[in-house]
Amino acid sequence: MSMEAVLNRFVENRALAVMSRVILEEILSEDLDAVFDEHRQRQYQRELLFSQLTITMADVVLGTEPSPHQAYKSHRKDLRVSSASFYDKLRNIETGISEAMVRHCYEKSCVMQDELGFVPRNTIRGYRCRVIDGNHIQKTEKRLTELRGIASAALPGTVVATYELGRNLFDRAYLLEDAHAQEASVLDRVLEDVKKNDLIIGDRHFCIISFMAGIIAKKGAFIIRQHGRLKGQLIGERRQVGRASGGMAYEQHLRVGDMILRRVTVELDEPTRDGDKEIHLLTNLPESKADAAKVSDIYRQRWEIENGFNVLTTALTCEVKSLGHPLAALFVFCTAMLAFNALRVLNTALVAVHGADAVAELSAYSQSLEIAKAADGMNVALTPDDWQKLLPKTARGRAAFLKMVAAHVDLKRHQKSHRGPKKKPPQRTGYKNGGHVSTAKIIGLIPN
Repeated sequence: MSMEAVLNRFVENRALAVMSRVILEEILSEDLDAVFDEHRQRQYQRELLFSQLTITMADVVLGTEPSPHQAYKSHRKDLRVSSASFYDKLRNIETGISEAMVRHCYEKSCVMQDELGFVPRNTIRGYRCRVIDGNHIQKTEKRLTELRGIASAALPGTVVATYELGRNLFDRAYLLEDAHAQEASVLDRVLEDVKKNDLIIGDRHFCIISFMAGIIAKKGAFIIRQHGRLKGQLIGERRQVGRASGGMAYEQHLRVGDMILRRVTVELDEPTRDGDKEIHLLTNLPESKADAAKVSDIYRQRWEIENGFNVLTTALTCEVKSLGHPLAALFVFCTAMLAFNALRVLNTALVAVHGADAVAELSAYSQSLEIAKAADGMNVALTPDDWQKLLPKTARGRAAFLKMVAAHVDLKRHQKSHRGPKKKPPQRTGYKNGGHVSTAKIIGLIPN
């Protein structure tokens, strides 16, 4: 059987795996080694290249390999280093390199989306909307010698990320090795990446006067929920504006330091998880660009970054319990962000063929599951040399190839499962025999 026939068989039966390989090989190229060389401080590249390390850990993130050690054994011939050298490299990836990798893959993903004819969503005319939020990496196993005598949970760090709503991509990561450090400690670095007409959307953790003033100085804009500790001085009467999503919207001005901001209040129809019956949003957007209801609706879109974090956790493996070293854990999280952006590019190709409404109903978990199941077999059947011969050489040709493969995807196989509304659990009763019961007796399968 010819290699072209083998590829066609995968296209017909495992189209998502073929698409993911095309996209990941574009993102996980040798360009990553140049990113490493530009941003490294102490590390160097000899036998083990940064691109090879990233490709190996991408298999763990995508679920193709169950652990870093298994991924190392699968790639051992290409890596040409001992497992000790592999882990030494992994736990010494500097945060600046991991952050630069996220920026690089975002830029590559944007180029691929543009080649596929993607038109960024225009949330508000003239502004690039970016949501900022933090994610604390969960506790790890205590494999490090220094942790074995400690009873408390071991936390390897925190990631503060920004998410571009127009493209649905993670565009920046700001890493904190100290899990106890405040998310606000990275805001000086966030401001360095703010550009003119960027609209920063954030929760009350980012309601800091210097941060908001810095955005204004960069000629950007923000919609940030007011923190209870930030009082300010209210100016004028509060006026009712009308209905917004989730409640009635009001507006008033607030003086904070040298700034006079618009303060949008939404009296919620349903209280938040914390029991808040109203929320206050601070913004410097002119009313001609967004009235109070529009400001509230834009703020509600910050849930999209939370949905992104959820995909990193459930559909991808962004947290590896066995990696307790902060630098290794943060690098893996950034690799998961890279994989997430690759899935978004994949969905861009699907939208170009099947339409946005149909693709919106796809399950990221189901997609990643097919990719993980088929990837190993496809890599064995089609070697890198075979792949390079079959794949179009130009960016435009690869975009056309992705659309062709996308036409073979059976969307019904990967639709989300919608559950009904949650019901209140019934009152539990105890049994005299202690902590266990016979299910067969309870459901009447056998006499009690």
